[in-house]
This record gives sequence, C-alpha cells and structure tokens, in this order.
Amino acid sequence: MPAEYQIRSVTRALHVLIAVSELGEADLSTVARTVGLHPTTTLRMLESLRSRDLVRQRRGLYEIGARAFEIGCSFLNRKPLAQEAQALVDELARRVNETASLGILDDGEVLYLAIAHGERELGIQSMAGGRHPAHCTALGKVLLSHLPWEAVESILETHPPVRLTPSTFVEPAELRRELDRVARQGFAVDAEERIPGVVCVAAPIRDQTGAVVSAISISGPRLRLTSRRIPSLAQDVIKIGDEASGILGAPAPALELKS
Repeated sequence: MPAEYQIRSVTRALHVLIAVSELGEADLSTVARTVGLHPTTTLRMLESLRSRDLVRQRRGLYEIGARAFEIGCSFLNRKPLAQEAQALVDELARRVNETASLGILDDGEVLYLAIAHGERELGIQSMAGGRHPAHCTALGKVLLSHLPWEAVESILETHPPVRLTPSTFVEPAELRRELDRVARQGFAVDAEERIPGVVCVAAPIRDQTGAVVSAISISGPRLRLTSRRIPSLAQDVIKIGDEASGILGAPAPALELKS
C-alpha cells in the first residue's frame, strides 16, 4: 500500500503489537529496542494497546492480550478445516506416537493451525499460530510443490531461502527439482533441513476442487524417523491427508491398479 495511505501512529502501534507477539514476554526497554522507538513513545503505544486488551502486563512484562487471541482465532476459523484441524492432528499423533502438525501457506510462510504432541516428545516444538519458512519444512514443500513455479519464484523473491542446516535447499534450481519430486511422489520429507536431528514427513490436503489448500505432517528425531521408517510414515500421513480432503469434499483419490 502506498505510504500516503498509511497512518504513522497506527503503523507504529501495529509494529509494537507484532514485536510483543514475537518476543513472548518482554519489558518496556526490550520492546522499545526491538521496534526502534524511544521508550516513552513505546510506552504510549503499549498502554493504548493494553486499553483494548490487545496486550497485557504482568510482573512488569508485556505479552499478547486476550483480544489479540480472539482476533487471531477469528482469522483461523475462516480457514478451511479450522474446526477439524485439532482433531486431525490428534488422530495422527495417536497413530504414529509423534508430533503432528497442520498448516497453510500464508504470505509465503507456513502458518501452523494445529499441533498435537505424541507420547514420545520431540523436544523442539512449534506452536499453533507460529510460522516457519516454506522452503525448508515438509509442510511448506508440499504447499509450494502444487503452485506454478512462477508463483514459487515470487515467494522466493520476498522470502529469500536461508541455509539453516547443511541439508537446506536454497538454490532455486535444486529447490525446483525437490518440489517436482514432492509433487510426483505425493509427500514431502524435511530431512534435517530446518533443525539438525529433526525429520518431518508431510502430505497434502485438497478442497472440493482438488486444489491443495493445506498440509499435515509428523515430526520426530532422526533416531526414530529413520529412512527405513519413512515410507510407512508417509502412508500414515497421506491417509490422514486424504481423510481431511474428504471433509472438504475433495474427489476420492484414484486407486492404484495392481498387476
């Protein structure tokens, strides 16, 4: 949006709100330093947000308020599968006894709608409402693999791939080959591409038109999600993805012909 249509004080207040959400809990000086504003200006912004319950203060620390949570929930509730997302990841986590996640592509990143933890804890957690890069996550690769390459290139321009581990795909050519492979096989694997030692397997969720609108995954440590176990886990994730697609009215997947 052109700068002349933006109200400076509103933009600053939203910048402060986003900073608080990303920091989790923070004192005034930390928030001011993060947003690059004078503490007095930051305090005015925080108190204005607090008056609307968008942030709250406890023990001298600011955190997101209940009203901001309600606004976020209203966004999620308008997304396909929002009501069923938690039940789906709960079921997948129960089946494989690992962490299960469901996410969508939003503004070039993976936005997590629901997460369930298996009895065997992963140790490195994401959270519902959190975001991760698309290029180095199994969920993200599934979602990107069903976009035209021109759309993927546009996302890479605004979100340049960062090499987070030695296994991360960052070069456009290698990422395109990887996405082509994901589209062909029907699932994606994040083999320690975002976090060393953590492996994820994801499959697509389709709507009534057959378009991929979401993805579901399982995550766990490399010592449990071994290469020998990946094919079996992929089938578990694909099955749940197909069940979720059915909820959205997607056409039933074609049956494989056996010779």
